[in-house]
Amino acid sequence: MTDPLGEQASPTARESSGILGLGRSGGQRSAEMLAGIRAELMPTPEYIAMARPTGRVIGGMLLRLARGDQPKINVVIARPEAYRHLIAQTLRDKPGAHYVELASGFLPRPWQLAREFPQLRVTEVDLPEVIAEKQRRFARAKLTLPPNLRMRSADLGAVPLAEVLAGERADVITAEGLLGYFPLEKVQFIAAGVRQSLKAGGVFIADIATKETIAELSTGKGVQALAIFRRNAGSWLGVLDDPAHAQRLFGAVGYSRVETYKMPELAERLPHVPKPVANATLFVIAHN
Repeated sequence: MTDPLGEQASPTARESSGILGLGRSGGQRSAEMLAGIRAELMPTPEYIAMARPTGRVIGGMLLRLARGDQPKINVVIARPEAYRHLIAQTLRDKPGAHYVELASGFLPRPWQLAREFPQLRVTEVDLPEVIAEKQRRFARAKLTLPPNLRMRSADLGAVPLAEVLAGERADVITAEGLLGYFPLEKVQFIAAGVRQSLKAGGVFIADIATKETIAELSTGKGVQALAIFRRNAGSWLGVLDDPAHAQRLFGAVGYSRVETYKMPELAERLPHVPKPVANATLFVIAHN
């Protein structure tokens, strides 16, 4: 399958203008803003370690702007927790499995799962500047990297995942918040590349916007905060018509079964996640 964007840097890595001084690219700024918001909402040592002071100030500002729109605020907690639930569910009978996290920014989930499950092999792949900065932040906070966690630097918009993993295949590969930064033809190309790095029976877990989720996010008291976030992170380039569109798109590149879940559906399975949760993204679980 031919890459529709060619050998150029991915949209998350390209230099672009922002108004908050949080990085040179939309991907960096998105990672910093989310890290700041998470540190405000979930002030554990690892979430605090991942956030810059400036990121926390801006995260706090965005939360104040969104005050009164709790379902959208709850998404910041619910989305990573939904991924954690799906990963654990997929790997529950595979203690020595290989889990690969793509472009998680300053989300500490790979570190958390590597510590929680010492037999699990965890590989995290992100932009070189993000990986380097993430390692510095762990070191500053004196949070030791578990021996079963590997951190790999690459721009997956320009380098195939199979090359980054040196041909090693995974049981589960995740891409939280990544696909929306790419046009749909590139999303399909990424999905095909991920499938090449999955074991037989492996699973790709991702999320992506749909017309329905965009409509929901475009109303309510959190609109101003979301507009500032998108101005700095970049616009949604990949938007699906509906869940059936996801099944067609992923099925066309060879996945044998494609499940889809709306954010509120998954949130109901997570008793510790605050409710209600906005229908902010569509989860896709694609089986190889």
